[in-house]
Amino acid sequence: MPRSHDPDRRAVLRGQLVRFAIVGVGSTVLATALFWLFAHLLDHHQVASALSLVLSTIANTAVNRRFSFGVTGREGHWQVQLKALVLLAMTLGVTALALAVLEWMAPQADTVAAVVAFTVGNLIATVVRFVLLRRWLSTSPAASQTSVPPTENGRGHEVHGGGGGI
Repeated sequence: MPRSHDPDRRAVLRGQLVRFAIVGVGSTVLATALFWLFAHLLDHHQVASALSLVLSTIANTAVNRRFSFGVTGREGHWQVQLKALVLLAMTLGVTALALAVLEWMAPQADTVAAVVAFTVGNLIATVVRFVLLRRWLSTSPAASQTSVPPTENGRGHEVHGGGGGI
């Protein structure tokens, strides 16, 4: 049977997608709340976007590494965080474009409209983020060290090493 049709692999992917979505909802709420706060405090949507995305990306990557993809231990943590920050540049580009289009189409748009534009841009970038994080975490040195088959909760592997934490 081809790998792509393996029921265990589909179950792992389905579990990862569900957990990634749960983390994504939390991260979207966090990023949106931070964007709203910074937009009001700084009165500058692009700066608010950048600050909220940097902070939420760091938290999102740490939680996804552990919860969505089952990678524990510290090995590979900083490499994935750095890669996620590179992804952040793509996310910033997409959200900056969405906010620029809003500004061009409706120069007097309020913060609510900016939050909608920010969220749409963020959702588009999320699809790319899942694919790349999944690839990076399944090929990271930490993931290849100690890997176990999918568990009942659908996580692809658990890695233990280098102290606790994410």
